[in-house]
Amino acid sequence: MTGHDAEIPDGWSIASDADGVHELLLASDAFIAATYGTPVPRRNRASTEGLVSSGAVHVLRQEGAAVAMFTLTWEPPFSIETDFFPGTDKPIHMQRLAVLPDRVTGGELTGLRCVRRAIETARDAGATAIRAETNPDLTNTVRLIEKFGFRPYGPVLADGPVRRVYLQNDLGASAR
Repeated sequence: MTGHDAEIPDGWSIASDADGVHELLLASDAFIAATYGTPVPRRNRASTEGLVSSGAVHVLRQEGAAVAMFTLTWEPPFSIETDFFPGTDKPIHMQRLAVLPDRVTGGELTGLRCVRRAIETARDAGATAIRAETNPDLTNTVRLIEKFGFRPYGPVLADGPVRRVYLQNDLGASAR
């Protein structure tokens, strides 16, 4: 990340540098698209700025650099009807999971750390479930979150070449 976040110590923190978050997201998106042969997602810088300013973006820093992130919001980031999800009192939504490409190719478990931290943060916030949307063609991502208790619900949707699947983890039933 750039700017004033450079002074933040290593470990998890809430992001305050929207430019750095957006750069990390774009780098991760480009790497994943090249790896799987999928389209690069279109990202909106204004959305990134809003999520950062609301305190929803969690960033992992190592050796002073942002290496991974995820976003948790109470409002769903997707605009479809979600009545296919099992009922739950207080769902939270995980989105924009991103890892620097060299932290993926280096055999590190950074993505695993992100999902684990997202689940812990959701539980601490009082969420009863955590929901996510991903492309089912990103098989490593799907396998990773399924290992943490996420299960697919509803249809696989397609918007041109981009496919989406929706998953939920009932937090009371998932392994820590």
